Amino acid sequence: MKILSLSASVFLDPHLGSGKTRLHWTNGLKELGHEVDILQPADVEWWPGLKIGRRYRLALGTFLKARKLINKSRYDLIEFYGDEYWLLLWWLKKIKKSAPLLVAHVDGLELYDKEKERRFWAKPAGIKKMLSRFNENLSAMNFRLADKFVCGCDDELKYVTKENLFEADNAACVSPGIDDEYHQLPFTEEKIKNIIFFGSWISRKGVRIIPEVITPILNKHPDFCFEVLGAWSSREIILSEFHESLHPRIKIYNKLPVEKLIDKLCHSSIFFFPTYSEGFGLATLEAMSCSIAVVTTPTGIGCNLKNNIQAKICGFNQVGEMYNAIDNLISDEALRTRMAFNGHCFAKKFTWKRQVMLLEEKYQQWLS
Repeated sequence: MKILSLSASVFLDPHLGSGKTRLHWTNGLKELGHEVDILQPADVEWWPGLKIGRRYRLALGTFLKARKLINKSRYDLIEFYGDEYWLLLWWLKKIKKSAPLLVAHVDGLELYDKEKERRFWAKPAGIKKMLSRFNENLSAMNFRLADKFVCGCDDELKYVTKENLFEADNAACVSPGIDDEYHQLPFTEEKIKNIIFFGSWISRKGVRIIPEVITPILNKHPDFCFEVLGAWSSREIILSEFHESLHPRIKIYNKLPVEKLIDKLCHSSIFFFPTYSEGFGLATLEAMSCSIAVVTTPTGIGCNLKNNIQAKICGFNQVGEMYNAIDNLISDEALRTRMAFNGHCFAKKFTWKRQVMLLEEKYQQWLS
């Protein structure tokens, strides 16, 4: 296959979640013998120093750059990550009319994310509401112009078929993998008494309710600590949301090197991730591979996990449910160990080699 891969909104940086994932897909397809050309922000963004209108500048820049490549080369398939391609897709479908197969390959479906944003953490008003609706219409057009759809979790697959964006035969779930170093880890039972949150301290991750859950947990279990990984810039904000008496038991770390992150996760007791919206949730799967019991929500990989078997799956904003889940795992060590082991086994299925071959198989099936 000759493929053009468009990643206009995310820099392909192996240290960033989405960037690393997209590099694995494209490099994996290359290793299987396919020719893959890639466009990323540095290749297409007009006036990158500007702080406004980025999505429109990306749309125009991608259209102009990709059009040259498409007119020059004969691609079998164009895959695109994100929703900034409506101008290019419209040209391919309405003007050129001899387009390659167009595949929306998402690692977080923007339309679904916006719906959950309004429901859970930020409801725009006034001119922001009008602009948001306009952008959502462009986003919907972006996906309706695609021929096929690939996502990373069953939750988004159900959403696009329910909303009639794609028919079931034109949509597939092919989850990403986790890096090889996570697959080499044996199951570890020896734990320290702590609860881990890993990621940016932002509204989408459900951080507003974390103090409501963790405060009574720390009060009931004075030998436990709460640790936040990767949110050092939010240290003062995080501490301000807890009573001063708990501050000595709240530890906030900067971004750790991979080996130290893995060591921290392998020896921790509970991974708490009350997120509202995930395209997949690599952090959760990586934590599970490190033998840690998970408490999360039904989004991303959380929708693929068996509740009370591979993880504790709690409803969004269900503070009492989340408190009970963590409390049960602290009080019942056998339960915590059993759930961590089941999660550990589940995570081992997701090797990059296997997942890339599944994507290749789906692309070739659609092309045939």
